[in-house]
Amino acid sequence: MTVDGVSRLLGSSEVARSLGVSQVTLRSWEQRYGIGAGQRAANGRRRYSPEDVRRLRRMRALQAQGTSAREAAELVLTRSAAEKTAKERGDRLVESTEALDMTALAGLLDEAFETLGVASTWTEVISPVLKSLGIRWNRRGEGCVMASEWALATAADSAVDRYTGPGNLTAGRRPPVLLLSGPAERHELPIKMLGAALQDDGAPAMYLGTFVSVDVLHALKERFLPHAIVIWSMTPHSADVALLRALHTHGIPVRPSGPGWAGLPIVGEPVPVSFTAALDELGG
Repeated sequence: MTVDGVSRLLGSSEVARSLGVSQVTLRSWEQRYGIGAGQRAANGRRRYSPEDVRRLRRMRALQAQGTSAREAAELVLTRSAAEKTAKERGDRLVESTEALDMTALAGLLDEAFETLGVASTWTEVISPVLKSLGIRWNRRGEGCVMASEWALATAADSAVDRYTGPGNLTAGRRPPVLLLSGPAERHELPIKMLGAALQDDGAPAMYLGTFVSVDVLHALKERFLPHAIVIWSMTPHSADVALLRALHTHGIPVRPSGPGWAGLPIVGEPVPVSFTAALDELGG
């Protein structure tokens, strides 16, 4: 849903195809439950924003868990109506982070995930706060800033595990996505959030962690036939080109992800830099 990093509106046929439903079903959901396209073109045709599609994907994920269409729509719309602004959430998160209040952080993050889902919680709340802390650390090198960054990353890591649970590699109709970090990677939260966001959208996905051997990945490939194994690197130090090439040689469909691979002799099609674009491409 992004072209050169810019969001665009989608038509009914594109949305129906991405969700695996008919256009008739989309119209029915809008007429019966009030969930659908937020805009109309000049000719009256429905136009779906990225947020419209996110709501519909969440509805599909709830249905896959056994929730009726009506109940799923009500849950998604109630969650949307209860959303606070990103600034309000960010301000409360900063306060608890700076106080190193892990209990408050857990509550705030649990509420954000339940209300917004993984993708929006990451892109609108957690990531902006982490970036602001990183900027302050680079400028002043304050130990308390580094501790705050640790507290938020640790709390977010635990909260997303509570929200998503273990990945289901057999859910959905398409092969799964496996995600991992290189052995030396110390900043694995972004790729873990991407895997959780895929799960939240109903896609079969699992974050495997770090230190996953070639033999284990080969066994997972033989068992689950993933359409992509995404290897994350935040910095060149953690970008293990040898591992990437070894997996590629074994016929494993590797895709490098993250800024650490820039300028290196990689194999495999890189995952889009934008979190939203990566989510759309891997989960579409």
